[in-house]
Amino acid sequence: MKQLLFLFSLTICNIAYSQEVKYSDLASIKQRGEFTSYVGSDGGVYRIGDKIRIGVPSSNKTFAFIWEGDGILVPMTPLNAVSSGQESEIKRIFVVGNKRTGYSVSMRTKGFIGLSNYTIQFENALAVGEIKGFGMTSDDALAELKKAKDKLDLGLITQEQFDQIKAEMIKFIK
Repeated sequence: MKQLLFLFSLTICNIAYSQEVKYSDLASIKQRGEFTSYVGSDGGVYRIGDKIRIGVPSSNKTFAFIWEGDGILVPMTPLNAVSSGQESEIKRIFVVGNKRTGYSVSMRTKGFIGLSNYTIQFENALAVGEIKGFGMTSDDALAELKKAKDKLDLGLITQEQFDQIKAEMIKFIK
């Protein structure tokens, strides 16, 4: 009986935490919760254990969408510009918000040398360059499309190959 109960609880935990949330699903999501992976607006897939790179602050000295501290033992304060370029490991991915204001994805990551934690409002931080995404930016996709157009003009690729590249890149161009 104990083994059966243990297997049942293990299965429930697996189901509860083995979910993937997508940026496109946030408008129709019904509740908050924790997830093991997130597909961002940039098309990148972010999983617990992955490392993300801290970009540049949106203001001169501090980050607007990345905070240091846990809010319990250590007060949450905006991350300083000194942290630019660091890599930080994703520890938790969770949906925050409510029905009235809407839902968004936040991540908890390991801070500098594991001494503190960072909380990241993911899509906002991605949009202003406070974190470097795994997917393509609009500028990256446009540059890739221009390279493909040059190859087409030089006769290095066919029109079909160009159309295929264009169909892929157009998703990222804003």
